[in-house]
Parts: sequence; structure tokens; C-alpha cells
Amino acid sequence: MSESWKKDGEEVKGEESLASMKEAEVHGHSLQESLERNDELAFEPEFVELLDSLRSDRQRVEGKMALNSESDLDSRLDLALSNGYTSGRRRSVSARRKRISLRTGIAAISLMLLLTAFVRISPTFAAIVKDIPGFGRFVELVSYDSSLKTALDHEYFQLVNQSDEKNGYKFTVNGVLADSERIVLLYTAEGPGITEEDTTFLAYKLKDQNGADLQAMSSSAHFFRDATQREGVLQDYLDIRFAPGETIPQELGVMMQLGDEWLEVKVPIDHEKFAELEETQELNETIEVAGQRITITKVRITPLQVTVDFKEDPLNTKELIDLIDVRLIDDKGRSYTSSTGMGSLENSMRKYYQLNSFQKIKSLTLVATGVFMNDRNMKVVIDTEKKQLISAPDERLSLGEVIQWEDGVDLKFELLLDAPAPGASYGGFMLFEYGGLFRDASGNSYQINYGDTHGQNYVAIRVSEEHTGFYYFHIPNEDYVQPLTLDVKQYYGYALQDISVRIK
Repeated sequence: MSESWKKDGEEVKGEESLASMKEAEVHGHSLQESLERNDELAFEPEFVELLDSLRSDRQRVEGKMALNSESDLDSRLDLALSNGYTSGRRRSVSARRKRISLRTGIAAISLMLLLTAFVRISPTFAAIVKDIPGFGRFVELVSYDSSLKTALDHEYFQLVNQSDEKNGYKFTVNGVLADSERIVLLYTAEGPGITEEDTTFLAYKLKDQNGADLQAMSSSAHFFRDATQREGVLQDYLDIRFAPGETIPQELGVMMQLGDEWLEVKVPIDHEKFAELEETQELNETIEVAGQRITITKVRITPLQVTVDFKEDPLNTKELIDLIDVRLIDDKGRSYTSSTGMGSLENSMRKYYQLNSFQKIKSLTLVATGVFMNDRNMKVVIDTEKKQLISAPDERLSLGEVIQWEDGVDLKFELLLDAPAPGASYGGFMLFEYGGLFRDASGNSYQINYGDTHGQNYVAIRVSEEHTGFYYFHIPNEDYVQPLTLDVKQYYGYALQDISVRIK
């Protein structure tokens, strides 16, 4: 089976399948006739075992789909097995060592053709792939993303199955889903000490075809999954989203660290396969809230997502952060929220939505209830020796803790948050710029970083059920001239206003 993408409603067969079908038509071989013509291979125990396994798999799938013996799956499987035998007949040699190699090749071809039969007849690709050994776990993982699940249902999937092994560790890229802005890489990691229960993160690097680092946002370690009990095996996926203006590489180099070993697999990405499935709408629709202007510049609908791009007016007087409770509404009244994005409204922002080109959406309307924003040039002044907050933008902010270590000083701030609207998120306010600078009373500048010194609170913000934001930062342990002045990057403020813009 060629590793190909398939569009909705399109009948696609790999070159091998087409060639095999033509050969079957010319010779008129039934499955039984092929069996009789392959005396040498038919009595090899390993090959017989393979055929029994394939027949068993066919019966299991037929039972699941309530197909009879005259179904399309039956004829395709017969053809697959027949092609495997005729291929073996053409290439068989007398040496047993070569026959073993040949049987392995035939097994792979037959299995791939069998998978093609499963895929083409399936009412939903994911429902069948889930029962194929090794792939059920991936279907479970991506089912949490409705756009990926829809893509699988429409057979939008490229089989890869390429591996690298070193010193007992094995890294396999099993498959990939890709479009012009997103790559989802399904992988298996195997080796000593690797389990889904205990392995929450594996270090990885992403390279383009020239060996350069990818400029993209990527995530792994999907904690929502239920851990399996398979010792030494982890199955997960890398979700890679590219920044505006960045191009998907022709070949993706994926390096992953297992134990002390770095393993690498190269994955080709065929751009032509998804080009016809994508749609771009240049909008440049401007909305105004509390005297601040935001432009919706572009909407892009691809096989794996919908992206909406925004930019602010450089003449705005406020620091814009995000839209409040922003959603997309389709022509059937279904609502879609954005689970992730890039940037902020300070300059430009991109939001991702879990719907795609396979859903044949006729119209989309963007709605929101306002904009998160704050005044510019706000400051916080603290004395770390006295552990005091001297000044703040308002009374909602307090200095919770100052902990001095030999190698750093931890700062914990608390900010009371009120809810401007149902569905509003509190997680996007950084307070101080990550990696930004602050000044002591002598005018010397130092760097401030998010999280605490020793990584116990490695994120910048946690939100309690009482709507209090806890912000964690650390600074160097220096002989400062007190007090210290920190420039506020984002602060919790907003303006409410109903927004509705037709974007498709």
C-alpha cells in the first residue's frame, strides 16, 4: 500500500494495488487457484501461520461490520492474499535463507493490502483502526481532539512505521497527520524503564530537511490518557503547530531521548496531498471595543484545524491581551472554543479551533463578549529585604512570599480575579514579562524569570477555586539597593461588549 493521503469521497489505490488488480484480471486467478500454484510457499509453516492470522483478522473485522462473504472486503482480501502468492511465485528462489526474506516481504505487502481493504470498506476509519494491533492506542489518544478524530474518520492518515534503535531502546514513528500548519506525529517509545504510568515527558528535538531547528509550538505528554500496563512501552503523539509565515518542511527530522540515547527518524511530508483540501479567506475585518481596534486578518480552514489570525492597531492606548469567551458558531448552530493559540493582541495573535475542511462548514461566525486589556506603563515596587509590597496597580495585587536562597530569590504574588463573563479564562496573564528586566534603586537592571528557583512551581501562574491567581517568579540573589521596580506586562482588566463577525 503506498503511503498516501485520501480526500473525502475519493477512491484512492496505491500503485501496488492497481498493478495487482490488473495482474489478477489478466490471469483470472481465484484465491484457490493461487494457492494451488504456489506449492513451494504454501507448505512453509511460517507462511501458513501468517495466512491463518490474516484470515482470522478478516473474520474478526467482518463480524464487527456485519459483512457477508460476497462483500467488498472479501474480494479485496482474496485479492490481497492472491497477490501475495503470485508475488512469491515470481520471486521464489531455492535457498531457504532467501525464502525466509521473501516471506517477510510478502507478509508485509499482504498485510498492507489487507489494511487497505479494512480502510476502504470502513464506515469510519478510526472504528476499525482501533482494533488493529498497535493502532488502537493512537485512536484513543487523538479522540480528545475532534478535528483529528474527524480527519481519521475521513481516512486522512499517512502510515510511516520507521524506527531507530540503540542499546535496547527503540523509537518508532508509526504514522503522521499533516497539513500546511500542523503536524501530528504518532510514535512509540520502547526500552528499559519506559512506561505510560511513570514516563510523563521525553525530551525531543524537531529539525527540517536542512537540519535547522523548527520554528513551531509543539506539545507532548498527554496527561488525560489512562495509562496502560505495558512495561517498557509508551505510545503518544507530538502535536506541532507552525507560527504564521513558517512553512511545513518537506522532511521532518524527529529526535527523541530514551535513556541516555538520542534516536532519530526522518518523516517525509507530501505537500501536494493536502493543498487541495485547504481554504484561505483574507478578511481584514476591524472591530472596536472601548476605543481599541482589533483586525481579524485571515481565516484558514485545513484538514486538521481552523485558524483565525488577529492583529491590533498600533495606535491603541491600552495593552490588549485576548478576547473574552471567543467562539466560532457554524451554520448549524454548533459552538467551537479555542483550546490553544499563539501570541497576544498586543501585536498579533492566532487561535486554533477543533474543526476542519472535512466537515464542509457552510458558514462561520466569530462571537465574543469583550476584550481583556489593561493600562500601559504600570509598575510594581517591592522591598525584598523587608518582604513588603510598596506599590501596585490596585489593591487586588499582594506580595504573598519572598523566599531567599543561596542561588536565588523566589517571589510569589497573589491577584484577586473577578469573572467578567461565563467561559472567560484566567490563565493567559503573565503579570511580568518572562525573561524581562527589573531595576533596583541604583538603576542597575537584572533579569526576572517565571517559576521558582528550584522548580517546585515551574509555571508562572496557578488559579485557585476562589479565583485567586498565584504568580511565581524568581530573581538572582544579589546585593540590591532597595526597593526593586518591576514593569507590568499584563494585568487583569477588561471591557465588555458583544462581538459578532461573519468570517466565512
